Amino acid sequence: MPDPRAEGPLDLLPRWPLVVVIALVVLAITTVSARWYIGKRAGRQLIVPSTDTTGPGNPGVPYADLVLTSGDHTIRAWWVRAPTLDSAGPAVLLFHPNRSTLGDQAGIQQVLYRAGISSLAFDYSGFGKSEGDPTPAALRVDARAAFAVFTDSARAAGRGVLLGTSLGAAVLLDAIAELQAGVDGVVLVGAFTSARDLAVQSGRVPRLASWLVPNLYDNLTAIRRLTRPLLVVHSAQDEVFPIEHAEQLLEAASGPKRLERLDRGGHATYLSSDADWLPVIEFIRRGLDVRP
Repeated sequence: MPDPRAEGPLDLLPRWPLVVVIALVVLAITTVSARWYIGKRAGRQLIVPSTDTTGPGNPGVPYADLVLTSGDHTIRAWWVRAPTLDSAGPAVLLFHPNRSTLGDQAGIQQVLYRAGISSLAFDYSGFGKSEGDPTPAALRVDARAAFAVFTDSARAAGRGVLLGTSLGAAVLLDAIAELQAGVDGVVLVGAFTSARDLAVQSGRVPRLASWLVPNLYDNLTAIRRLTRPLLVVHSAQDEVFPIEHAEQLLEAASGPKRLERLDRGGHATYLSSDADWLPVIEFIRRGLDVRP
């Protein structure tokens, strides 16, 4: 009768490989869980809907109040049609920043209207009275839905331009591969390089651990797909996204481009003065002066 204490073939194998495999499996599960958790937190911190649910008021100029279908829900939009649109005037699709709604875009649409420029502004999913959850995926679908209406409504426009501010610049760039074919230029105002860079910059994540942060909006990579003329507007006094973000984005873009460097105002003051608007309106109307 065999001795039960005798060693079998498996007992002769070293035990440390099994320990290593278990440790690697635990490490992988922990890493995936950590990235998921950090990604959820980053998404909530990066996309901050406005708490104003009273809905749009009135932009103070002739407008159409639109309800757009975006995936399985609806979002709100304002289409302001300038008289010049019928004579091949320009038009702009606006991507607004965080903590903002259509009502906050009224002043911008008034400025554009007075300059003879039509505009379409829309609220992202979960912003204002738009339905849905404010996730990067949902905002990407929102951008496509708004762009479809924009190109249809502005078909007679002489020039079509996309304009994104702060978060809006990221939403714009996230869908740029699909949107740029139908426009003549892009304006980025107060943009950032990537969500990962912001996490490191804020001190929430050490640089050595930055790979744990899912790069929800990697604008540096996205902007390399842009082929249309680009105007970057950024303030040297921006306390949220330093001017270096704009400089890196400009360097990464391969098409015609220019940085309009402002020497006044912080992050919350973009497009709040006539001086800010001068280069933007010039670009919308005529594009870039690309002479060497």
